[in-house]
Amino acid sequence: MTATPVVPSADPARSAAPDGLSRDSIGVAGIVFFIIAAAAPLTVVIALFPVIMGSGNGVGTAGAFLLVAAVLLVFAVGYVAMSRHVRNAGAFYSYVSLGLGRPLGLGAAGLAIFGYNAIQLGLYGGIGYYAHELVTGWIGVDLPWWLYSLVALAACLALGANHIHSGARVLGVLLFLETVVIVVLDVAILVNSPTPASQWSFDPISPTTVFAGAIGVALMFAHASFIGFEGSAIYSEEARDPRRTVPRATYIAVVFMGVFYAITAFLIVNSLGVGNAVGVAQDSGGDLVFVVSDSVLGGWMTGAFRVLIITSMFAAIVTFHNNVARYLFSLGRQGALPAALGRTHARKQSPVTACVVQTVMVGLVIVVFAIAGLDPYAALFTWMTGIGAVGIILLQFVASIAVFVWFRRTNHDKRVWNTVIAPLLGIAGLAPFLWFALTEIDVLLGTGGWLAALLVGLVFLSLLGATVWGLWLKRARPAVYDGLLTGVGDRA
Repeated sequence: MTATPVVPSADPARSAAPDGLSRDSIGVAGIVFFIIAAAAPLTVVIALFPVIMGSGNGVGTAGAFLLVAAVLLVFAVGYVAMSRHVRNAGAFYSYVSLGLGRPLGLGAAGLAIFGYNAIQLGLYGGIGYYAHELVTGWIGVDLPWWLYSLVALAACLALGANHIHSGARVLGVLLFLETVVIVVLDVAILVNSPTPASQWSFDPISPTTVFAGAIGVALMFAHASFIGFEGSAIYSEEARDPRRTVPRATYIAVVFMGVFYAITAFLIVNSLGVGNAVGVAQDSGGDLVFVVSDSVLGGWMTGAFRVLIITSMFAAIVTFHNNVARYLFSLGRQGALPAALGRTHARKQSPVTACVVQTVMVGLVIVVFAIAGLDPYAALFTWMTGIGAVGIILLQFVASIAVFVWFRRTNHDKRVWNTVIAPLLGIAGLAPFLWFALTEIDVLLGTGGWLAALLVGLVFLSLLGATVWGLWLKRARPAVYDGLLTGVGDRA
């Protein structure tokens, strides 16, 4: 039997309890910054476009992004409908707890913490790799990659432990810069494309092209390009007018990313020529965007790309750090984890203890990879972002089921599209993504065999282990178990 959240006596829109996050601290724009920054658009264009184009559905890359955006928009309908009634920094944890029971809700929290941490770890590897290449190439100073990763780790902690406004402002600037550089590339293609616009084709969005080739690989990596959008609900407790702010931010972010990625992919494919694009992508690999940039803008722009991919990854890191910290905070506040995690900074009302703990967790793994001498890109970035993506796809799938079940159990919302049809379509749409992610795991991770099996095992272990923890709490600490989802900020 699931618990029903209680409404605190204080007005949540104007005040914060001693152990609560800062209310009225972030609006639509701020949440959109966090969501899109997590997706790291420039990283997607530079690192994932070549994979989707060269190993996925080729010329149909643009259509793959539109298809994934459509599925995620449908998923978001039920997701944000529930956010209107349940506002909590734990998001998936709260939704799954209410829909499928508190033990599985804790399992979802464990899966979320694992998935977001894994993606964040991968991004630290990416920063270490790209920063090392940049500094070594520009000024000839050969510092170890992990040093750059640890500097980024310290900067992320400083932002995460500060007032949420600080992180939103920084992300706004970084997101603006990476968006501008992609727009400049798009405009340059329109003006200077080697293939005249009169010869451009609409094959990149044609259904016959979109569903050609390795469509599973394309959908898998395209979905990874949106990861982070579901984090909008995490900020419900800190948002201004969350019943409107969270849905608007979610829809704006998904539509923006889907259209932005699709337009850029469409232009790149046509610039190279529909008959040549796949071959160029396969030959150039991670340098695909640099090849296109050199042809339409000249070599000077490549330098800007190399700098901004580092800031793009850092912006995503800050968002995933915030996500994990708020899950730890929510669980600590309710007694499922040590109570210290549920404490906030007296003045900034940020989850400072959870931020520190999350930083230590990630830092230790970075040190382990460094001591082991593993490659920051081929190992840390590829393995961790890949397996983190699998975890988040599974989490979204479970959450879709929970949303559907919760609305069936309650009378909070009688809109058929929002609470019945859309959640069911979300389940049906996410199921193939999960299937492709698990059956083509070697492509996603860049490795196979026992290592791939181990990493996939960690995904399900995080879900199962936290679920077992919830069952133990129910038996051994019933007072704590009964209090889940009834703390400050956990309200319907």
